[in-house]
Order: sequence, then C-alpha cells, then structure tokens
Amino acid sequence: MMNGRWLFGALVWWLCCAMAQADSGSVQLIATTVQNVPVKIIRVNMNDEEVKVTGMLAKQRRGRTEPLESMVSRARPTAAVTGTFFGTRNYLPVGDIVIEGKMVHFGGIGTALCVTPDNQVEFVDVKRNRREDWSAYDFVIRSGPRLVTAGKIGVDPRAEGFRDRNLLRPAWRLAVGLTRDNHLLFVGTRKPISLSQMAVVMHRLGCVDAINLDAGSSTGMYYRGKVLMRPLRRLTNLVLIYEQRESYERARYSILPVRIREHTR
Repeated sequence: MMNGRWLFGALVWWLCCAMAQADSGSVQLIATTVQNVPVKIIRVNMNDEEVKVTGMLAKQRRGRTEPLESMVSRARPTAAVTGTFFGTRNYLPVGDIVIEGKMVHFGGIGTALCVTPDNQVEFVDVKRNRREDWSAYDFVIRSGPRLVTAGKIGVDPRAEGFRDRNLLRPAWRLAVGLTRDNHLLFVGTRKPISLSQMAVVMHRLGCVDAINLDAGSSTGMYYRGKVLMRPLRRLTNLVLIYEQRESYERARYSILPVRIREHTR
C-alpha cells in the first residue's frame, strides 16, 4: 500500500503542475497553496542540459548592494531569487559563494546548494567556518538552515552557525529544494511563517532536500520580465536561472565578479 504522506505529496505536486504556465518549458512558474500557505514556485528541470543555474554579486563585487531590478536588467535571466543572507553593516554574505567554479566569497555559515557543470545538484553540510574545496562545482551558494534532509523534516539553525533570533520569528520566506526527479524548486511566500512551517511546505512539495534562503525584507523573486516579489531593501547577491545557456553567455561578462572577469578577457 502506498504511504499516505507520499500520496498526498504526489497529489499536491500534480495540482501544482496543472497550474504551471503553458509556455514555460524547463523553467516554470507555479502559484498554489500548500498547508494554507500561498506560495509561488519557480520549478527548474535540471535534467535539461540547456538550463543554467548560477549566481551574481551586486555591482560584481563583494560588500556592495544593488536594487533587484538593476541586477536582473544586467543579467537578463529567465528567473531569479534572493540568495544568501548578508550583514546589514558590511553587506558581506554570511555563506560561501562560488561562480563558474571560482570562490568569490567565503562566509563559512550554513548548508551549501551545489550545482555541477552537468547540472547535478547536491546539498552539502559543512562545519561552521571551515573552508571547503568547491572545485567540483560550477555554482555554490551556502545558506540555510536545512529544512529537509534525505526526505525528513529537520530544522536546527544553531547547529549550522545561525545566531540571529530574528531568523526564528514568522517572516516572509524563500527556500530552495530538490525533488527526486532532479527538479529544483525555488519557493517563496509573503505570508509570515516560521522555519518549521516552511520545512513542511517544502516536504509537501516533494523535496528530498531543502534549505532556507534569505527572505524577510530581502525577499525577491523575478520571472520572465516581471518582479513577482520586490524586496524592501537593496540586495548583495542573487541566484540566477537561465532556460538557455546561450542567454547566459550573452550576459556573462556583465554578471561575472570583477576578480573573475579580469582573467577572462
């Protein structure tokens, strides 16, 4: 007999799929409600070799800020969401960021979303402040805390180095998770909810692994020319999603951090 939770999750996912925009291909926008939480989902089929998931820094440098609209105007992605947390005084991200296989920032906190050059996705746990060898990956962004691990819900911010009590309060949320069929789900809500509630949402959507992303006043989500969720502050970093790698290549020079760009001329 099928597990009841699995069946419920499959039903929710079928309903989500039914609501996906018809013209969306390997990158789809879905609007639905899960556990009484209204969410927008950017679903990315990582089985498509044309798909590219990467990141960018504000003004192509560490410690800078930039409006969401300015960043996506330069990058021209299919979709984009806010990345990892950052300090409100020094504007430095709290987690590691790797772009095109090069470490562009060491933060040392959280769990890492890692994408290989051939679109294999892993969520990697790293001890706080330990420098990891990310050379096997094209893109890494370290955020958190973990919401789902190997199909099980579990949230422990302190174990991953998060000390800000505001993280535990109900807030607008963004998260990213991986399904069994190698689809990345970027999920956002403007309903203030706890980390535990967000973990349940990601689990119900079929994610076997999931982590929290920066949200609250930083909540940003963009899709095919439209800002779906506008942040209340300038951002320091974004996760970018391209449906066609050619589109990324055209914008590449305007995205790459200065320290990498200077070596690619």
